[in-house]
Parts: sequence; C-alpha cells; structure tokens
Amino acid sequence: MTSTSAVPGAAAQAGTTLVAIDGPGGAGKSTVAAELARRLGVARLDTGAMYRALTLAALRRGIGLDDAPALEGLARALRLEVGERVLLDGEDVTEAIRGDDVNGAVSLVAAHPGVRVELVRRQREWVEARGSAVVEGRDIGSVVLPGADLKVYLTADAHERAARRAGERAGAPGPDAASVEAVRAAMELRDRLDSSRGADPLVVAEGAVVVDSTGRGVGEVVEELWGRLVALGKAPARPSARPEASAVEPPRDVDPAPAADPAPAGQEVRPASRAELAFYALCRAVAVGASRLWWPGPVLGAERLPRRGAYVLAPVHRSNVDWLVVARVTRRRLRYVVKEEVWRVRPAGRLAELLGAFPVHRGAADREALARAEAVLAAGEPLVVFPEGTRRSGPVVGDLRAGAAYLALRTGVPVVPVGVSGLERSMPRGARFPRPGRVRVVVGEPIDPGLAPRDARGRPRVARSAVNEMNERIRLGIQAAFDEAEMRG
Repeated sequence: MTSTSAVPGAAAQAGTTLVAIDGPGGAGKSTVAAELARRLGVARLDTGAMYRALTLAALRRGIGLDDAPALEGLARALRLEVGERVLLDGEDVTEAIRGDDVNGAVSLVAAHPGVRVELVRRQREWVEARGSAVVEGRDIGSVVLPGADLKVYLTADAHERAARRAGERAGAPGPDAASVEAVRAAMELRDRLDSSRGADPLVVAEGAVVVDSTGRGVGEVVEELWGRLVALGKAPARPSARPEASAVEPPRDVDPAPAADPAPAGQEVRPASRAELAFYALCRAVAVGASRLWWPGPVLGAERLPRRGAYVLAPVHRSNVDWLVVARVTRRRLRYVVKEEVWRVRPAGRLAELLGAFPVHRGAADREALARAEAVLAAGEPLVVFPEGTRRSGPVVGDLRAGAAYLALRTGVPVVPVGVSGLERSMPRGARFPRPGRVRVVVGEPIDPGLAPRDARGRPRVARSAVNEMNERIRLGIQAAFDEAEMRG
C-alpha cells in the first residue's frame, strides 16, 4: 500500500519554506540538508534515522525482519525523537543506529507498507508542527511531502558516494580501496532494494530537480539550492534583501567602530603562534579534564558548530565557571571577552591573553573591546560572548545586551546559542567553592544574521530594528538550548 497524497499540513503554506531532499546513500543528503536548514533558520528532519531506530529496536527485541504485523505494532508503540540526536524510548541511539547490523537490515524493515504508513504519519505531523523545514530521506518529495516548495533528488557518482561513506566510517578522508569497494557493494544493494520495493520506492519525484554533487563541496551545492529558493520567493537574495535603513545608534552596551578600523594600539589581533596554540591546548586539556571529573556530563549538539571560520558562541550565564564547561564544546581555540579587572593582576592578565581572552570594561560602551571582537571574528576565530552580561538566576533567559547581535550583524557570522544545566545548583550565589554535580551542555542551532546592507564605502549599516530582531532570535535560541539542557539534566 503506497500513500500518494499529503495530509493537511504536508503541503507548503504561505509564509513557510519547505524543502524535500531525496537520494541514495553517500550523495551528501544529511550534510547538505543540515547546512541549508542552518542558513534558512529552520528545523531539519532525517527520516532515515527513524527507520534505522525502528530497525535497531526490532533487532534488540528479536523480531523477525519479515514479521510485518510485529514490526507495524512496534512502529506504533515506540517513543521516538529525531533531531541532532536520536532518542529511542529515551535512550540516545545516535551512534548505535549506524552500526553494520542496522545497515544490513534497515531496507528490509522499511519495505513493509504498514511500517511506512506509520512513520510517514509521524513525519508529516513533525512538519505540520513546524511549518518550515528541510526534510531528507528516500521518499520525501514523492510521498511524504509532495507539496514541498523545492524537491531535490541529490545524487553522485557511485564510487565517490562509496568513498565518502567509507571515509565517514574510518574517520579519515582516505579509506583504502578494499573498504571503498565493500561499502560500494553494500550501498548498491540497498539502493536496489529501496528502488524496487512496492511501497514508496526511491524515485525522482515529479517536479524534483536532480542535483549531482560529484566533485562539489557542500557550500557549492547549498548555494545552488539557495538560488532556486530565491527564484521561488522562499529565501532572501544575497546580499540580504532587507530594506535600507538609517545607521543604528550605538546599542547601550556597544559603540560602533567601522569594520575597517584597526584594533587599538597594543591590542592588535594576530595569528596565534604554534607555541601559543600548544599552550592553549595543554591548558584546555588540563582544565576540561578536571572539570569533567568535578562536573561529569555530556555535550549534545557539538556537531552543529561550524567546523571552520568565525562564529559567536553565546552561552547562558548561571555560574562563574560557565566558561570552563563551555570550553568542552570544541578543541578550537576560543576567544573570550573578559572583565578588565583580571588585567589588574599582571600575571593573570597575561595568562588570560595566552588563553585567548581580551578585556572589556563592563557597564559602559567599550569601543576598544568592540574593535578587538570584530578583528577576532574577521580573523576567522570563534568568540565567546555572554549576552546576559552578568550572572543571572532561574530558568528564564531575560533581556540580553545587544553586543552579540550587533557583532553578528556587522560581521555576518552566525551566533551559536549554548545551554548549560547544573552549574547554578553546583555554585549558587554566595558560594565560595563549587560543589560537584552533574551538568549537561546543549549546543543549539546556529543563527545566521544574513548580510547587512552596506553604505557607499562598503561598510555595514546596522539598523536598530535589525539588532532588536537578532537579539530576540538569540534569546529564543539560548532559551531553547537551556530548556533542553535542564529537561534532560
């Protein structure tokens, strides 16, 4: 039995953007979908992970892969959450569903019509609850969301697809030829099974655009899809199509400096030397290792961080040691904006500088700190800014200072919200020493500010309304990450 019509909410509605991406394994669906969703600022759903989670559950319960009634009942009974992590009845199975046992069985499980009916129902409900989304799989444009704004069939040369997948498994860019051929044989078998099944086969959906990713980077493919969305009126043109507005007056906690202005004398931003990077790596390893012993707990969503280039990391601020736990999210050198009082003790200030920090004068606009922050981002380094400005209490993220939003709009870099649970309980106000306890760090979805309009000299013109809008997006992002950390913590 094959479902061919969308339920209410499956077709795109006015004011929403819905993208369906189908294609065989190794074509780059997940990577492209994740980057496109990030740029659009919408959610992403990997439907293949749902079938994999069901397959894992069936294997664990000893259910036969040909037992259609049992598999259909299991599909209806499972508690399944699919996001950046995959939760099966509350258990994180993100890695487990990529095992060889699941790889060899998932096509057989997915071939049962009753299983597909149940999971398609769940997928449509997920989309209907969000409105805008990028959804990837093998029957999205043809079955799940035939009314999507943009339907894409992403493919690539068979050898390249196999090499990519083998590289993912090996954790290295250059797997050996035998590994590639073994993966290629397994992928071709699954593609044949999925393309020939009676229920919702893998096909090029009617109206879909076929995109070949062979020899192309993720950014190039995403730019092509972005251009198609622009033509459909579902994405802004680049540079951003925001209307021109008068230049913003300085937000209360920052003071504008032209993007071309150098950092103040004595505070120039220069590439870190090998010795400084080695020193940072050593200090980070010691500090993070000690913090994990005192405050054990996972980091969720670290894969959302951009792998290259600059971004603003915007954590919730509930403890004086938030910065130490936040350092767990990446091994890249993080630059910190730190209160200038640290520099009153010369050795402490020098140590802070070696660890990537620079001073800010709190309570007033600090032109030097802003210039330094812009220079750090222009140099391609991640910058940590606590938008709440000072340590706060409770579960609600209130009004933010405008510095992070303003910097993002000025430089065009994304802001990555971070939630941390447990530290306020570990070190409440008035405590002299933090107590041990469990923490959880959640990295939220990056927030893309777009490109600000430029003046006649090519400098960004940031409107107050844009700062306010971006600030609210950051606040909601931090709140969502904080809520997830607290809920799971």
